[in-house]
Amino acid sequence: MATAAPEELDILRDLRARTYAGSGVFWIADGELGVFDPDVAEQVSKANFEDLTLPDRLVHLLLGRRGKPFSWKQVRAAWLAQLRRLGDAHGVARLEAHMRSLLDERLDRPLDLVWAAQEVCTRALVPTVLDGLSPADTTRVLRDQTFKLARLLTLRPEPSTWRKTARAIGVQVATGLVARRELRGRAAGRRPRRIDLADPLVDMLPELGMDRAVDAATAALTAIAGPPGAAAACLLYELTRRPDWAERLAGELAPLPPERLHESPTRAAPLTHRFVKETLRMWSPPSLLNRSVRNPIHLDQVDLEVGQRYFQSPYVIHHDPRSWRDPDVFDPDRWLPGAEHAACRPAAYVPFGWAPRACVGAGLGTAQLILLCRLACTCYRIQPAAPEAVRMALSAVPMPLDFRGTIRLR
Repeated sequence: MATAAPEELDILRDLRARTYAGSGVFWIADGELGVFDPDVAEQVSKANFEDLTLPDRLVHLLLGRRGKPFSWKQVRAAWLAQLRRLGDAHGVARLEAHMRSLLDERLDRPLDLVWAAQEVCTRALVPTVLDGLSPADTTRVLRDQTFKLARLLTLRPEPSTWRKTARAIGVQVATGLVARRELRGRAAGRRPRRIDLADPLVDMLPELGMDRAVDAATAALTAIAGPPGAAAACLLYELTRRPDWAERLAGELAPLPPERLHESPTRAAPLTHRFVKETLRMWSPPSLLNRSVRNPIHLDQVDLEVGQRYFQSPYVIHHDPRSWRDPDVFDPDRWLPGAEHAACRPAAYVPFGWAPRACVGAGLGTAQLILLCRLACTCYRIQPAAPEAVRMALSAVPMPLDFRGTIRLR
Protein backbone atom coordinates (compact mmCIF):
# COMPACT_ATOMS: atom_id res chain seq x y z
CA MET A 1 0.00 0.00 0.00
CA ALA A 2 1.40 3.43 -0.92
CA THR A 3 1.54 5.98 1.85
CA ALA A 4 -0.38 9.21 1.26
CA ALA A 5 1.87 12.17 0.58
CA PRO A 6 2.77 13.91 3.85
CA GLU A 7 2.30 17.59 4.55
CA GLU A 8 5.87 18.76 4.13
CA LEU A 9 7.50 21.96 5.30
CA ASP A 10 8.21 24.24 2.35
CA ILE A 11 11.95 23.96 2.98
CA LEU A 12 11.83 20.15 2.93
CA ARG A 13 9.83 20.13 -0.28
CA ASP A 14 12.36 22.44 -1.90
CA LEU A 15 15.34 20.45 -0.60
CA ARG A 16 13.89 17.19 -1.92
CA ALA A 17 13.31 18.67 -5.36
CA ARG A 18 16.80 20.17 -5.59
CA THR A 19 18.45 17.01 -4.25
CA TYR A 20 16.74 14.59 -6.62
CA ALA A 21 17.37 16.85 -9.60
CA GLY A 22 21.05 17.38 -8.88
CA SER A 23 24.06 16.04 -7.02
CA GLY A 24 22.65 16.12 -3.50
CA VAL A 25 25.22 18.73 -2.42
CA PHE A 26 24.33 22.39 -3.04
CA TRP A 27 24.30 25.82 -1.42
CA ILE A 28 20.97 26.65 0.22
CA ALA A 29 21.98 30.17 1.25
CA ASP A 30 25.15 32.12 1.90
CA GLY A 31 27.29 30.01 4.23
CA GLU A 32 24.73 27.16 4.41
CA LEU A 33 25.37 23.98 2.46
CA GLY A 34 22.85 21.20 1.87
CA VAL A 35 24.49 17.76 2.17
CA PHE A 36 21.98 15.14 1.08
CA ASP A 37 24.17 12.71 -0.82
CA PRO A 38 24.48 9.65 1.49
CA ASP A 39 28.21 9.08 1.07
CA VAL A 40 29.13 12.76 1.32
CA ALA A 41 26.91 13.21 4.39
CA GLU A 42 28.78 10.36 6.06
CA GLN A 43 32.18 11.89 5.25
CA VAL A 44 31.16 15.39 6.39
CA SER A 45 29.89 14.14 9.75
CA LYS A 46 33.07 12.21 10.36
CA ALA A 47 35.26 15.18 9.49
CA ASN A 48 33.25 17.60 11.63
CA PHE A 49 32.92 15.51 14.78
CA GLU A 50 35.91 13.16 14.78
CA ASP A 51 37.60 15.12 17.61
CA LEU A 52 34.42 16.04 19.50
CA THR A 53 35.05 17.01 23.12
CA LEU A 54 32.71 17.94 25.95
CA PRO A 55 32.34 21.63 26.91
CA ASP A 56 34.78 23.13 29.37
CA ARG A 57 34.00 23.11 33.07
CA LEU A 58 32.08 26.14 34.27
CA VAL A 59 35.04 27.43 36.26
CA HIS A 60 37.21 27.52 33.13
CA LEU A 61 34.50 29.33 31.17
CA LEU A 62 34.14 31.92 33.93
CA LEU A 63 37.90 32.45 34.08
CA GLY A 64 38.17 32.67 30.30
CA ARG A 65 40.67 29.88 29.92
CA ARG A 66 40.68 26.45 28.34
CA GLY A 67 40.61 23.32 30.47
CA LYS A 68 41.95 19.90 29.63
CA PRO A 69 39.79 18.48 26.79
CA PHE A 70 37.68 15.41 27.51
CA SER A 71 36.82 13.34 24.44
CA TRP A 72 33.21 12.50 23.71
CA LYS A 73 34.44 9.07 22.58
CA GLN A 74 35.28 8.18 26.20
CA VAL A 75 31.71 8.90 27.31
CA ARG A 76 30.30 7.14 24.26
CA ALA A 77 32.37 4.00 24.88
CA ALA A 78 31.28 3.88 28.54
CA TRP A 79 27.63 4.35 27.55
CA LEU A 80 27.79 1.63 24.91
CA ALA A 81 29.13 -0.80 27.52
CA GLN A 82 26.33 0.19 29.91
CA LEU A 83 23.69 -0.09 27.19
CA ARG A 84 24.70 -3.70 26.64
CA ARG A 85 23.65 -4.32 30.26
CA LEU A 86 20.49 -2.25 29.86
CA GLY A 87 19.67 -4.21 26.70
CA ASP A 88 20.01 -7.68 28.23
CA ALA A 89 16.96 -9.88 28.80
CA HIS A 90 16.31 -8.42 32.25
CA GLY A 91 16.61 -4.84 31.01
CA VAL A 92 14.32 -5.41 28.02
CA ALA A 93 11.74 -7.16 30.22
CA ARG A 94 11.85 -4.24 32.64
CA LEU A 95 11.41 -1.76 29.78
CA GLU A 96 8.38 -3.66 28.48
CA ALA A 97 6.83 -3.82 31.96
CA HIS A 98 7.26 -0.07 32.36
CA MET A 99 5.65 0.58 28.95
CA ARG A 100 2.78 -1.74 29.82
CA SER A 101 2.17 0.13 33.08
CA LEU A 102 2.11 3.47 31.26
CA LEU A 103 -0.31 2.12 28.66
CA ASP A 104 -2.58 0.78 31.39
CA GLU A 105 -2.76 4.29 32.87
CA ARG A 106 -4.17 5.54 29.56
CA LEU A 107 -6.83 2.89 28.93
CA ASP A 108 -10.40 3.61 27.82
CA ARG A 109 -10.29 7.38 27.59
CA PRO A 110 -9.93 9.84 24.70
CA LEU A 111 -6.27 10.45 23.90
CA ASP A 112 -4.04 12.36 21.57
CA LEU A 113 -2.26 9.22 20.39
CA VAL A 114 0.86 11.17 19.38
CA TRP A 115 1.23 12.47 22.93
CA ALA A 116 0.40 9.05 24.36
CA ALA A 117 3.16 7.42 22.27
CA GLN A 118 5.61 10.15 23.30
CA GLU A 119 4.83 9.85 26.99
CA VAL A 120 4.90 6.05 27.06
CA CYS A 121 8.26 5.81 25.30
CA THR A 122 9.95 8.79 26.94
CA ARG A 123 8.87 7.99 30.49
CA ALA A 124 9.80 4.34 30.08
CA LEU A 125 13.31 5.41 29.01
CA VAL A 126 14.00 7.91 31.82
CA PRO A 127 15.33 5.16 34.17
CA THR A 128 17.89 4.19 31.52
CA VAL A 129 19.46 7.62 32.05
CA LEU A 130 18.72 8.33 35.73
CA ASP A 131 17.36 5.42 37.74
CA GLY A 132 16.17 5.37 41.33
CA LEU A 133 14.94 8.98 41.46
CA SER A 134 12.55 10.08 44.18
CA PRO A 135 8.95 10.85 43.11
CA ALA A 136 9.68 14.58 43.44
CA ASP A 137 12.82 14.40 41.29
CA THR A 138 11.02 12.22 38.74
CA THR A 139 8.33 14.89 38.50
CA ARG A 140 10.99 17.56 37.89
CA VAL A 141 12.57 15.56 35.09
CA LEU A 142 9.22 14.75 33.47
CA ARG A 143 8.19 18.42 33.61
CA ASP A 144 11.30 19.27 31.59
CA GLN A 145 10.55 16.46 29.15
CA THR A 146 7.01 17.77 28.68
CA PHE A 147 8.30 21.27 27.88
CA LYS A 148 10.66 19.86 25.26
CA LEU A 149 7.91 17.73 23.71
CA ALA A 150 5.49 20.66 23.59
CA ARG A 151 7.98 22.65 21.50
CA LEU A 152 8.79 19.67 19.31
CA LEU A 153 5.17 18.76 18.56
CA THR A 154 4.01 22.28 17.67
CA LEU A 155 3.63 22.63 13.91
CA ARG A 156 3.58 26.43 13.96
CA PRO A 157 5.31 27.64 17.12
CA GLU A 158 4.18 30.94 18.55
CA PRO A 159 6.80 33.60 19.30
CA SER A 160 8.42 33.06 22.69
CA THR A 161 7.63 35.41 25.51
CA TRP A 162 9.97 36.16 28.40
CA ARG A 163 7.64 34.22 30.70
CA LYS A 164 7.80 31.09 28.51
CA THR A 165 11.56 31.40 28.15
CA ALA A 166 12.07 31.88 31.89
CA ARG A 167 9.86 28.91 32.68
CA ALA A 168 11.68 26.68 30.16
CA ILE A 169 15.05 27.70 31.62
CA GLY A 170 13.70 27.05 35.12
CA VAL A 171 12.64 23.48 34.40
CA GLN A 172 15.96 22.78 32.63
CA VAL A 173 17.90 24.08 35.62
CA ALA A 174 15.76 21.90 37.91
CA THR A 175 16.63 18.83 35.83
CA GLY A 176 20.32 19.73 35.98
CA LEU A 177 20.12 19.97 39.75
CA VAL A 178 18.47 16.54 39.91
CA ALA A 179 21.34 15.06 37.87
CA ARG A 180 23.92 16.88 40.00
CA ARG A 181 22.43 15.59 43.28
CA GLU A 182 22.28 12.04 41.95
CA LEU A 183 25.86 12.05 40.65
CA ARG A 184 27.22 13.67 43.79
CA GLY A 185 25.31 11.27 46.04
CA ARG A 186 26.63 8.21 44.19
CA ALA A 187 30.19 9.54 44.19
CA ALA A 188 30.00 10.10 47.97
CA GLY A 189 28.46 6.67 48.64
CA ARG A 190 25.20 8.17 49.94
CA ARG A 191 23.22 6.75 47.03
CA PRO A 192 23.52 3.30 45.47
CA ARG A 193 25.23 2.73 42.14
CA ARG A 194 22.78 1.73 39.42
CA ILE A 195 22.70 0.34 35.90
CA ASP A 196 21.94 3.55 34.00
CA LEU A 197 23.79 6.02 31.77
CA ALA A 198 24.57 8.33 34.67
CA ASP A 199 26.56 5.69 36.53
CA PRO A 200 29.66 5.52 34.27
CA LEU A 201 29.94 9.29 34.65
CA VAL A 202 30.53 8.83 38.38
CA ASP A 203 33.76 6.93 37.69
CA MET A 204 34.88 9.68 35.30
CA LEU A 205 34.23 12.57 37.70
CA PRO A 206 37.87 13.17 38.76
CA GLU A 207 38.84 13.94 35.16
CA LEU A 208 35.45 14.86 33.69
CA GLY A 209 34.30 17.25 36.42
CA MET A 210 30.78 17.68 37.75
CA ASP A 211 29.69 20.36 35.26
CA ARG A 212 30.53 18.23 32.24
CA ALA A 213 29.02 15.13 33.85
CA VAL A 214 25.77 17.00 34.41
CA ASP A 215 25.88 18.25 30.80
CA ALA A 216 26.27 14.67 29.56
CA ALA A 217 23.43 13.34 31.73
CA THR A 218 21.02 16.11 30.74
CA ALA A 219 22.01 15.70 27.07
CA ALA A 220 20.97 12.04 27.33
CA LEU A 221 17.64 13.10 28.86
CA THR A 222 17.14 15.54 25.98
CA ALA A 223 17.92 12.80 23.46
CA ILE A 224 15.10 10.59 24.74
CA ALA A 225 12.60 13.48 24.74
CA GLY A 226 11.32 13.50 21.20
CA PRO A 227 12.87 11.16 18.62
CA PRO A 228 11.99 7.82 20.33
CA GLY A 229 8.40 8.93 20.95
CA ALA A 230 8.09 10.39 17.44
CA ALA A 231 9.18 7.05 15.98
CA ALA A 232 6.67 5.30 18.26
CA ALA A 233 3.82 7.56 17.10
CA CYS A 234 4.72 6.84 13.47
CA LEU A 235 4.81 3.12 14.25
CA LEU A 236 1.28 3.23 15.71
CA TYR A 237 0.19 5.28 12.69
CA GLU A 238 1.42 2.59 10.29
CA LEU A 239 -0.04 -0.25 12.37
CA THR A 240 -3.50 1.33 12.46
CA ARG A 241 -3.39 2.02 8.71
CA ARG A 242 -2.28 -1.51 7.81
CA PRO A 243 -4.45 -4.11 9.59
CA ASP A 244 -3.06 -6.82 7.32
CA TRP A 245 0.45 -6.14 8.61
CA ALA A 246 -0.76 -5.81 12.19
CA GLU A 247 -2.30 -9.27 11.85
CA ARG A 248 0.93 -10.70 10.44
CA LEU A 249 2.92 -9.17 13.29
CA ALA A 250 0.48 -10.56 15.86
CA GLY A 251 0.90 -13.99 14.30
CA GLU A 252 4.66 -13.77 14.80
CA LEU A 253 4.66 -12.15 18.23
CA ALA A 254 1.80 -13.86 20.08
CA PRO A 255 3.37 -17.37 20.21
CA LEU A 256 6.78 -16.08 21.33
CA PRO A 257 7.67 -16.80 24.97
CA PRO A 258 8.45 -13.44 26.60
CA GLU A 259 11.95 -14.54 27.58
CA ARG A 260 12.85 -15.29 23.96
CA LEU A 261 11.73 -11.86 22.79
CA HIS A 262 13.56 -10.19 25.65
CA GLU A 263 16.81 -12.03 24.94
CA SER A 264 17.00 -10.95 21.30
CA PRO A 265 14.05 -8.97 19.90
CA THR A 266 15.47 -8.50 16.41
CA ARG A 267 16.34 -12.17 15.92
CA ALA A 268 13.22 -13.56 17.61
CA ALA A 269 10.84 -11.40 15.55
CA PRO A 270 12.36 -10.81 12.08
CA LEU A 271 9.05 -9.84 10.45
CA THR A 272 8.41 -7.25 13.16
CA HIS A 273 11.98 -6.02 12.85
CA ARG A 274 11.43 -5.41 9.12
CA PHE A 275 8.26 -3.46 9.90
CA VAL A 276 10.14 -1.31 12.41
CA LYS A 277 13.02 -0.70 9.98
CA GLU A 278 10.62 0.38 7.24
CA THR A 279 8.79 2.73 9.59
CA LEU A 280 12.13 4.30 10.51
CA ARG A 281 13.03 4.62 6.84
CA MET A 282 9.75 6.33 6.00
CA TRP A 283 9.59 8.57 9.07
CA SER A 284 12.99 9.04 10.70
CA PRO A 285 13.10 11.82 13.28
CA PRO A 286 14.31 14.54 13.15
CA SER A 287 13.24 15.72 9.69
CA LEU A 288 16.12 18.17 9.19
CA LEU A 289 19.44 18.73 10.99
CA ASN A 290 21.30 22.05 11.01
CA ARG A 291 24.96 21.68 11.98
CA SER A 292 27.66 24.24 12.70
CA VAL A 293 31.09 23.59 11.20
CA ARG A 294 33.60 22.93 14.00
CA ASN A 295 36.59 21.97 11.85
CA PRO A 296 37.48 23.04 8.30
CA ILE A 297 36.03 20.43 5.94
CA HIS A 298 37.70 19.97 2.57
CA LEU A 299 36.33 17.12 0.45
CA ASP A 300 35.78 16.64 -3.28
CA GLN A 301 32.30 18.21 -3.15
CA VAL A 302 32.54 20.17 0.09
CA ASP A 303 34.57 23.20 1.17
CA LEU A 304 33.43 24.53 4.52
CA GLU A 305 35.14 26.75 7.06
CA VAL A 306 34.55 27.08 10.79
CA GLY A 307 31.38 29.06 11.49
CA GLN A 308 29.58 28.02 8.32
CA ARG A 309 26.63 25.62 8.52
CA TYR A 310 25.39 22.56 6.71
CA PHE A 311 22.07 20.71 6.59
CA GLN A 312 21.40 16.98 6.60
CA SER A 313 18.14 15.04 6.47
CA PRO A 314 17.50 11.32 6.97
CA TYR A 315 14.06 11.89 5.43
CA VAL A 316 15.47 13.32 2.20
CA ILE A 317 18.07 10.55 1.94
CA HIS A 318 15.53 7.81 2.74
CA HIS A 319 13.24 8.96 -0.08
CA ASP A 320 15.86 9.51 -2.77
CA PRO A 321 14.87 7.50 -5.88
CA ARG A 322 18.55 7.25 -6.82
CA SER A 323 19.14 5.13 -3.71
CA TRP A 324 15.77 3.41 -3.27
CA ARG A 325 13.34 1.87 -5.70
CA ASP A 326 9.80 3.23 -5.14
CA PRO A 327 10.96 5.14 -2.06
CA ASP A 328 7.50 6.44 -1.16
CA VAL A 329 6.04 2.92 -1.00
CA PHE A 330 5.82 1.43 2.51
CA ASP A 331 7.20 -2.08 2.04
CA PRO A 332 8.74 -3.90 5.04
CA ASP A 333 9.65 -6.77 2.74
CA ARG A 334 12.18 -4.54 1.01
CA TRP A 335 14.42 -5.61 3.93
CA LEU A 336 14.41 -9.25 2.81
CA PRO A 337 17.69 -10.37 1.22
CA GLY A 338 17.66 -9.52 -2.46
CA ALA A 339 14.39 -7.56 -2.34
CA GLU A 340 13.88 -5.26 -5.33
CA HIS A 341 12.97 -2.20 -3.25
CA ALA A 342 16.10 -2.39 -1.08
CA ALA A 343 18.68 0.38 -0.82
CA CYS A 344 21.54 0.32 -3.28
CA ARG A 345 24.11 1.42 -0.67
CA PRO A 346 24.36 1.09 3.12
CA ALA A 347 24.98 4.83 3.65
CA ALA A 348 21.44 5.51 2.39
CA TYR A 349 19.87 4.22 5.64
CA VAL A 350 20.59 6.49 8.61
CA PRO A 351 17.64 6.37 11.04
CA PHE A 352 19.95 6.95 14.00
CA GLY A 353 22.15 9.59 12.41
CA TRP A 354 25.77 9.60 11.35
CA ALA A 355 28.92 8.51 13.15
CA PRO A 356 30.57 9.64 15.34
CA ARG A 357 27.44 11.36 16.70
CA ALA A 358 25.06 8.52 15.82
CA CYS A 359 22.58 7.62 18.55
CA VAL A 360 24.30 5.39 21.12
CA GLY A 361 20.93 3.88 22.04
CA ALA A 362 20.07 2.60 18.56
CA GLY A 363 19.88 -1.04 19.67
CA LEU A 364 17.73 -0.33 22.71
CA GLY A 365 15.55 2.04 20.68
CA THR A 366 14.90 -0.63 18.07
CA ALA A 367 14.09 -3.14 20.80
CA GLN A 368 11.63 -0.69 22.36
CA LEU A 369 9.78 -0.29 19.03
CA ILE A 370 9.57 -4.07 18.63
CA LEU A 371 8.16 -4.28 22.17
CA LEU A 372 5.62 -1.60 21.27
CA CYS A 373 4.55 -3.67 18.27
CA ARG A 374 4.07 -6.66 20.56
CA LEU A 375 1.95 -4.64 22.98
CA ALA A 376 -0.10 -2.93 20.25
CA CYS A 377 -0.73 -6.13 18.26
CA THR A 378 -1.29 -8.71 21.01
CA CYS A 379 -2.24 -6.95 24.27
CA TYR A 380 -3.86 -3.62 23.40
CA ARG A 381 -6.02 -2.26 20.62
CA ILE A 382 -5.21 1.21 19.28
CA GLN A 383 -8.45 2.68 17.92
CA PRO A 384 -8.30 6.02 16.07
CA ALA A 385 -11.50 8.02 16.47
CA ALA A 386 -11.54 9.09 12.81
CA PRO A 387 -9.10 6.92 10.83
CA GLU A 388 -9.91 8.65 7.54
CA ALA A 389 -8.81 12.02 8.96
CA VAL A 390 -5.34 10.88 10.11
CA ARG A 391 -2.49 12.08 7.92
CA MET A 392 1.23 12.57 8.23
CA ALA A 393 3.00 15.92 8.53
CA LEU A 394 6.69 16.76 8.54
CA SER A 395 7.77 19.44 10.97
CA ALA A 396 10.69 19.15 13.38
CA VAL A 397 9.82 15.44 13.41
CA PRO A 398 7.39 13.38 11.31
CA MET A 399 4.06 13.52 13.12
CA PRO A 400 0.59 12.05 12.48
CA LEU A 401 -2.08 14.75 12.53
CA ASP A 402 -5.59 14.27 13.95
CA PHE A 403 -4.34 11.01 15.44
CA ARG A 404 -6.79 10.80 18.32
CA GLY A 405 -8.51 7.79 19.76
CA THR A 406 -8.42 5.26 22.55
CA ILE A 407 -6.29 2.42 23.85
CA ARG A 408 -8.20 -0.66 24.98
CA LEU A 409 -7.27 -4.10 26.21
CA ARG A 410 -7.73 -6.90 23.68
